[in-house]
Amino acid sequence: MKKSIQQIAMIILVTVMMVACDNGFSDVPIVDNAPSISLGTITSGTTEGEDFKINVTVKDAQEGSKISQLGLLEYVITKGGTATKSGSEALTGWSQTVSITIPKGFSPGDYNLDVTVSDSNGNKNVANQSFKVAPAKPAFDITGVWTMAPVARALAVGPAPGDGQWFSSSAADVVTRACFFDDKYTFKADGTFTIDLGSQTWLETWQGVGVDGCGTPVAPYNGGNFTYTYTSAALTLIGKGAHVGLAKVNNAGEIPNVPAPDQISYTIVDQTKVGDTRNMTLRIQAGNGVWWDFKLISGASPAASIVGNWKMEPVEGAFAVGSSEGNNDFFFNKTADVTARACFFDDVYTFAANGNFSINMGGQTWLETWQGVGSDACGVPVAPHDGAGAYTYSLSGGSLKLIGKGAHLALPKVVNGGELPTVAVPNDVTYKVVSLTTDGTKKRMTLHIEVGGGAWWTFKLISE
Repeated sequence: MKKSIQQIAMIILVTVMMVACDNGFSDVPIVDNAPSISLGTITSGTTEGEDFKINVTVKDAQEGSKISQLGLLEYVITKGGTATKSGSEALTGWSQTVSITIPKGFSPGDYNLDVTVSDSNGNKNVANQSFKVAPAKPAFDITGVWTMAPVARALAVGPAPGDGQWFSSSAADVVTRACFFDDKYTFKADGTFTIDLGSQTWLETWQGVGVDGCGTPVAPYNGGNFTYTYTSAALTLIGKGAHVGLAKVNNAGEIPNVPAPDQISYTIVDQTKVGDTRNMTLRIQAGNGVWWDFKLISGASPAASIVGNWKMEPVEGAFAVGSSEGNNDFFFNKTADVTARACFFDDVYTFAANGNFSINMGGQTWLETWQGVGSDACGVPVAPHDGAGAYTYSLSGGSLKLIGKGAHLALPKVVNGGELPTVAVPNDVTYKVVSLTTDGTKKRMTLHIEVGGGAWWTFKLISE
């Protein structure tokens, strides 16, 4: 009997122990692994300034069990080993998707995302993902083929930014250095940069030639393929031999005083677009107190397009003035004026390839009372607006500048900031080029000029 009682007691003890240890899976060993982590695709934030977004899905090792549940998700984003962003989120249940969002994202560079997830029993798992943030694409597109702008001061150097007092190329240099002005610089959307110098480019004595002149390109400045980075403020060319403008000019100084660098950075001074033509000026400090400017052009060259003979277009509204740019609410010529002012519509304005500008008014042009006549009418041209002067011009980006007292297009009274005779005759006049187009046979150009007080004139010209 005593033995039976002992056996019964043993059975009860074993049963209690089994119940106490039952976790719902009494037929399998108790295993509590770390949670699993699945990093999704980065849906935004791989470009500078974009919101960074990624979904992270986590699951407890024993879904639905009583052993443990999800506890905490922590993340840290590093750049070059330094934490830039971090955060955490409490978790519940056995499965959850967490969205990590960083407003306005990151600056350009290489990053790493580390995610750590722990469960309620302290088990942890870690996952990571590397990603790259590209610079934001500037609004101005530089992809395509560029050359040096065929204008005076296309390259200039001086002791201060934009000064150019030590040296600046002339309009004549466009011809004498033609082997330089035809060098092609190509920027591609994938970040590659190509220089095509052709069979000749401009060489200087530091490159081993006897005198400065056209010659066979010399390595490492003999063209080739490189890479570049571009922001709205700066352009960096990467690779030994990469350059725009003069090869000797770099951030440390000028060759041969400094070695050829592995990359060059330029400051973007201005960028303009007129029709299909883009202009860009790059500036670089070549050592202490030495500043170079390089003017580049892409598309049909305005300097080439403007060369030739021009007249006022014989249409209504060929010349007009209004209370804002492009407006004609003050005055515009009528179709009948083309006949009534025939002596004005036949005036010829000539832009020469060498940078000279001339006016041929014939025996008569349109005169106004401020020029000393009794009434507005056709008459003998009056100095200094009689075309007898020696004039030049420059076309840079969207600006056309006529240089020389008496140089003008259309109405001679219209100058920057006023109208004659209320202001003095200036030494130069600058017009804003609004459009410069061609239909294959004729070229057309529209100019704007502000005369002060909010008044703007519009002039429309057509090539012969």
